[in-house]
Amino acid sequence: MYKIFGFRDDDYLGKVGIVEFSIPKRGSYAYLLGNFNAFNEGSFRMKEKGDRWYIKVELPEGIWYYSFSIDGNLTLDFENNEKTVYRRLSYKFEKTVNVAKIFSGEKFYHYPSLVYAYSLGDSTYIRFRAMKGVAKGVFLISDQKYEMRKKAQDELFEYFEAVLPRKEELEYYFEIHEADEIIDYGDFKVDFNEQRERFKPPAWIFERVFYQIMPDRFANGNPENDPHNCIEFKTVTHHGGDLEGIIEKLDYIEELGVNALYLTPIFESMTYHGYDIVDYFHVARKFGGDKAFEKLVQKLKKRDIKLILDGVFHHTSFFHPYFQDVVKNGENSKYRDFYRITGFPVVPEEFLDILNSKLPWDEKYSQLKALKWNYESFYSVWLMPRLNHEKKEARDFIRDVMEYWVRKGADGWRLDVAHGVPPEVWEEIREKLPGDVYLVGEVMDDARLWIFNKFHGTMNYPLYEAILRFFVAREIDAREFLNWLELLSFYYGPAEYVMYNFLDNHDVDRMLSLLGDKRKYLCALVFLFTYKGIPSIYYGDEIGMRNMEAPFMESSRAPMEWDSKRWDLRIFYLTKKLIQLRKTSKALQMGTFEPVEFREGLLLYERIHEEERLLIGINYSDNSVSIKKLPDKVLLGNLNDIELEPFSFFVGRLP
Repeated sequence: MYKIFGFRDDDYLGKVGIVEFSIPKRGSYAYLLGNFNAFNEGSFRMKEKGDRWYIKVELPEGIWYYSFSIDGNLTLDFENNEKTVYRRLSYKFEKTVNVAKIFSGEKFYHYPSLVYAYSLGDSTYIRFRAMKGVAKGVFLISDQKYEMRKKAQDELFEYFEAVLPRKEELEYYFEIHEADEIIDYGDFKVDFNEQRERFKPPAWIFERVFYQIMPDRFANGNPENDPHNCIEFKTVTHHGGDLEGIIEKLDYIEELGVNALYLTPIFESMTYHGYDIVDYFHVARKFGGDKAFEKLVQKLKKRDIKLILDGVFHHTSFFHPYFQDVVKNGENSKYRDFYRITGFPVVPEEFLDILNSKLPWDEKYSQLKALKWNYESFYSVWLMPRLNHEKKEARDFIRDVMEYWVRKGADGWRLDVAHGVPPEVWEEIREKLPGDVYLVGEVMDDARLWIFNKFHGTMNYPLYEAILRFFVAREIDAREFLNWLELLSFYYGPAEYVMYNFLDNHDVDRMLSLLGDKRKYLCALVFLFTYKGIPSIYYGDEIGMRNMEAPFMESSRAPMEWDSKRWDLRIFYLTKKLIQLRKTSKALQMGTFEPVEFREGLLLYERIHEEERLLIGINYSDNSVSIKKLPDKVLLGNLNDIELEPFSFFVGRLP
């Protein structure tokens, strides 16, 4: 069940409910799961109270979806009859879950928190919320009277916004027009200099375009360090890529125009992907070791290319020395509390016999998977035991690793399975790191609990979900797509401008393969680069790489194609032009987003900053459409008089 113990005004998110979730006690451990943590174990571990498991969390007002995990098994709240099927294409989730309605009952709401009042670029944004269907019109009354645009709606509320020329401070109230009366609401004053102290992303991030590389799959610069004695399967093997290969390809990377790299894990591990780290303080020998990293950092800094590393702190490798000490010494290990151990010995003798046998890894893995082990792990994979984040030693370890590599030259971190680590851990670590270190968390669903004082931004899976539903599945039309975008804008406030946006990555299918049509892919690509947030390219997307035939989650990880005769040059040259446009346009980096026309398959919108005004049109339909508002000059794409052809686009400059 869930109980609401009250509400408070949060300086970041506005009104939040203080909610206790509980379930009758059974099993050895329990977690609260929900769309606030992508239904993932690890972050919201429940405690015992009498004969129940319980936990208190603070959630912004609205409809939330949740369930529990008991000993690793998803469990419904049978004391709550409100259930629904919750579905997310972005992380392949579709299950019956419970519904929690977190609502104070207030008909109208505004509080000068960061998502309701902020300045960015040359504009100031003021937002207002009303119960659905109550407000016929809302006006912001300040130095003048501003009509507020109805921005979006969700299950409970309608959201309104006024965009003003940039202010340093503002006194204001709201005039609300109901069906039969006009109401004045509030008396507010905001110092936007104070607001900026709550949102201070690294200044360099706005001008960046990321390029994601899986080192093993990119380029082999030194065959002599190709791995041996690692975990290999018949269908999943190391390909020998390394940091020296990346160094050799820096001219290519610079020619493409990207100016920030995100590398998947580069530390010692047993797998090619590196998400099972054995040694956090050394670059893997198969990737060239520490000296290759030092050389890469030097080369990148000369070219003004930023570098963010992949931090895996939800779990370690089974073969990490700390966990091996637990395997060997059991209850007497000094690291027993470093992990989530459920019993001793952590693995039976049969487990170790199979692990140390000469069987092929395919057969070993299959047999080990069938055995029982006494520790929590990432998605019940024996190779990845979960850290115990409640212990100071574990939190200090995470901070030490992150600080170490920042000193070595990293400019930021992408934090793996960030939604599986308690948010207060990230808040504690964030306070210790320099302010110019960019932190982006892997949060695969609603990210409101993870931004501002935890991460600058997150991997923008909710935006990716909208992209999948509009561009791929064709489940929503342009009007519904716009509402999705504007809801995210309201939920995230200024943080949406520093979200890590993508069309695909190493965990999902390549977008070109999902769409199957190059015209459609280019439309999605133009949207990615002209919408709010930091755009990223997954290696090979720029040359038209598609999925390969491979097991689940491996299909998008083909080795980079370096034979230019096999490149799709239309995709390559458009990607280059979009990267260049994005790097030079303040309107795209931090300008306002103004929808002009969203209907059926047509997306027409402006991006504006000071005197720079861009008009973007995307016709994602089988028929030509007439464009009523025309650019003064077309920068990219084609516009035939006033006609935009099927599955085509333009980016133009307005006078």
